[in-house]
Amino acid sequence: MKTVPALGTSVSRAARGAQALSLFIPATVPDVMEKNARPISLQLARGQVHRLDPADGVREIQVLDGVVWLTTTPAEGDILLRASDRFSTPNAGRIVFEALKDASVLLVPAPRRAI
Repeated sequence: MKTVPALGTSVSRAARGAQALSLFIPATVPDVMEKNARPISLQLARGQVHRLDPADGVREIQVLDGVVWLTTTPAEGDILLRASDRFSTPNAGRIVFEALKDASVLLVPAPRRAI
């Protein structure tokens, strides 16, 4: 469990830097899209950040509840998704998304290709 210093407590510059850095390292989606053709449901707390790479096999991001900000590489600008909004990912590179308030998100996998 991470402890947070009490108000007025001095924190070393190195410790502050490490804490700040850890807040901006996005989590990655578990490597289950390849093995599982069903959508993955994520419960995101406000401020939680995730990253999707093209190899993750996500075809669409659906916001079921809450508000999610996302951006893509190449950049398409800032995109806000609210409950019932969807974002299709076929032409996107890396996607970074963050819950602006607690959110439920569904990651829909791309259809499996026949071999």
